[in-house]
Order: sequence, then C-alpha cells, then structure tokens
Amino acid sequence: MSNEQTIVIGGGLAGVAVYYELLKRGRSALLLEARSELASGTSFANGGVLTPSLPDPWNSPGVGKYLIRSLISESSSIQLRPHAVPGLFFWGLQFLRNSTPARFRRATASNYKLASFSVAETQRVLEEDSIEFDLQRGGTLKIFDTEITFKEQRRLLSKLEPFGLRFSALNCEEIADKEPLLGEIKSKLAGGFYFPDDRSGDACAFTRALGDRGIELGGEVRTNERVQRIVVDGSNVVGVETDRTRYSARNVVVAAGIATPRLTKPLGVRVPIAPAKGYSLTINMKGWNSRPTAAVIDGSTHFGAIPLGEKLRCVAIAEFSGDDDQVDQNRIAYLYRQLKNLYPGLSDLVDGKYTEEWAGLRPMSADGVPFIGEAGPNGLWVNAGHSHLGWTMAMGSAVLLVDLMTANSPKLDPYPYRVKR
Repeated sequence: MSNEQTIVIGGGLAGVAVYYELLKRGRSALLLEARSELASGTSFANGGVLTPSLPDPWNSPGVGKYLIRSLISESSSIQLRPHAVPGLFFWGLQFLRNSTPARFRRATASNYKLASFSVAETQRVLEEDSIEFDLQRGGTLKIFDTEITFKEQRRLLSKLEPFGLRFSALNCEEIADKEPLLGEIKSKLAGGFYFPDDRSGDACAFTRALGDRGIELGGEVRTNERVQRIVVDGSNVVGVETDRTRYSARNVVVAAGIATPRLTKPLGVRVPIAPAKGYSLTINMKGWNSRPTAAVIDGSTHFGAIPLGEKLRCVAIAEFSGDDDQVDQNRIAYLYRQLKNLYPGLSDLVDGKYTEEWAGLRPMSADGVPFIGEAGPNGLWVNAGHSHLGWTMAMGSAVLLVDLMTANSPKLDPYPYRVKR
C-alpha cells in the first residue's frame, strides 16, 4: 500500500481503531461517519468489558431450540422476533450450521487468540498515548447458578488454557470475597471463575479519544456524511461516493458494522453479517454507600454488571429484530429484573431519572468470528462482524488489518478471519 490516502468507512470502534493505527504508522487517512459524532452507534453504550475470557460466540450447540423458544417467551437472553425471520433466512442457516460442537470450539479458539492479542495492543495504545476512559484492571468474575453450567464452562475454559487463558475457579465464599455485594446471593450459586487479565472501561470515551488523537496525527474525520457506494474501475477501488461528494482513494476500509454488507454486496463481496440488538442500562451510582467493585457476568443469562467510574453499566440480550434499534421497554424491564437478581440490596438505590436506557445493533457474523482482511477488488478491505466482542477485539483487529494492508508480517495468523471463507 502506498502512502496515498486511505478512506475508512465507519466511526465506531472498528473503524476508528483502523484509522488511528494507519496514522500511527505514518499513513494518510480519512474517516467517514454517517452520524453526527463518533461512537454514536453500537460503540456508544456497550458492555464496556475487554474480555478475552468470553470468546464463545452466541451460536453455541443447541442454540436452535433457544431461538424457537424465544418466539413465544420474553425471558430468554437470546431473542428471535417473528417479523425478522424472512430477512435472516440464509444468514440463519449459516448461523445454525456453524453451531456444531467442532465449529463452535474452533470459533471460540479463534476469537480468544484475537481477543487476547487485542487487549495487549490496547495496553500498547495506553502506554503510547494518554487516553482516559475509566479503565479498570480488576478482571472479571463469571458466576453460575447450576452445577451443569458451571462444569460446562470449566470444560470450555480448559480448551483455551493452552492458548494462554488464565483463570481460577471459585466457590461461593470466594465469590463473595471478590465482590462482597454478591454475598446476598452466594447460597444460590454453584460456583464461578475469576479472570485476572480482563479489563473494563468506557468504549465510547476510548473511541472518541482515539479519533481526536488521529486528528492530532494529521488525519481527517468527516461526520454527517453517509457513504452511498464504493467506486471501482475494473478490478481496482478508486474511491467512494457519499451523499455530499466523491473522494478518490486506492484503499477503502469498510468498518461500518451492520451496514457493511450493503456496501460490499454491489461489488460481489458477500459478508454474512446480521444485526443482533443488545440493550444496556447505565446507572449513576453517585451518592451510593454500597457499590459493586468488580465486573460481574452471570454465565447462565449472559447478563453483565460492569462498574465504569461513577456509573454501573448493565448489559444483556441478543435480539434478532432486523434493523430496528428502538428501545423495547419489555427488554429494559428484563435488565432491571436481572440486576435485582444479582444485587437485591441495590434495587432501591436505582433512580430512573439518572439511568440511561440504550439499544444498539451488534454486527454478528454467521460463524461467530469477525471478518478482517482484503475483500475482493484490489484495495477493498473489511473489518466487521465482531458481535459482542467489538470493544475487546478493536485494537487487535486494527493492527492485524493494517499489517495486511502494509504488507507487514502479521503478528497473528489472519487465516481464521479472512473475508472469503
């Protein structure tokens, strides 16, 4: 790749990380974002956890029966809406095909390798550039309420130990020692795991700070500008057209989340990504005498409660409802119930006036592994499909992609993440 300008499409974590990494290596880059600010979509109020310990994709073995059950139940952590079924048909077939035990294990291992690499690269960024985003280094705690799910998790984790995953199994008393507020429910728990290498922080603050640093390095960011199409001449990318103008470029990176397939399909590049809506509550804890101090994940429901400075971020749910990103109050009520189950004594402290409700559309690949690499026409690159691991994988994905773009020898094997698979 020459030092000519690269256009990066998408102002979320995936796009901004690539934009930043290009500029750090002395390349010229223009970032285009359709919304008014960076990190206004899925990166705005996500889970906030940098968690290599949770690399398993949502299409675990047996997921089909949960999807069918969710059509008539509101209590499932994974939800399929009837109106979304036609649009998900072909993607859904691939999603289910990749839920076999062997493929699930392979995807989990690939995700872990990228996630672990990415957290190390995020640490590098912190050492090189001073960025504030409420970073917490206390690890994460994953708890289970049945012996079956606890043992299933232990078997999965044992497969990741050879790749470097560190964890410790905890009994009920040890869980309460790690997070004293869980002492109220410790009698209901079968056990848990502590992951010391996990981190947490405000992904939105990180993304915007990274964007600002990119501008300081000579990059350019243009918001409120929607890319209509990628322009090619023969087999080469030559630029993009937006709703305002046309830009020339020999390299274009599509990091546009769920919009990625719309941009690549006209070029004959299929990127099987579907939107999976996630929900979060951001609760202001200012004035609370008792506060959670650890990032806690309920392994049975995938509910997470993550302290971010003065706030508590509660997250859960993968809802397949098409492109609808509106907040469903039934799902918000579900989050409140899960919070009460986890921390019964905190329920009376939560004041709706100081709580932010949010929903965002995670870009979920059909096999649970992101797409990173060259995509077809010369100069077309993709970095998308990270699902619930977008924050965790952001910097590692950017480093891997820019290595490929600049013909550097990648520090991580790019094969599992190739676009054409």
